[in-house]
Amino acid sequence: MHFVETKFNEVLVLTVKGNLVLKEDTDKLQDRIVDIVENKSKHIVMDLKHVSIITSLGIGGVIRALRTVKEHKGDLKLSAVNASVKKVFDITKLNELIEIHETSDDAVKSFAA
Repeated sequence: MHFVETKFNEVLVLTVKGNLVLKEDTDKLQDRIVDIVENKSKHIVMDLKHVSIITSLGIGGVIRALRTVKEHKGDLKLSAVNASVKKVFDITKLNELIEIHETSDDAVKSFAA
């Protein structure tokens, strides 16, 4: 798993490349989120277009990331979630805790609204 960061004004888009399956994956995600909120931006879009599999550990990792961002007085939104991952978010009701947008552009624009 690796990440690509792109900054749009005050919003950082974190593109996740790889699946959120193992504890190692969620630990890498958490480390990156902590670095971002402490050094780069409090407003984050997590682009999941390259994530095709997410397990319960991955869901926990997303929740942990959301909690970390909120503790730093920021906000985290998701974008480009594929159908199978979105289904998992719907089943677990994660979609009720975190905003999910069709595209990263839509998510970035939502911070200005």
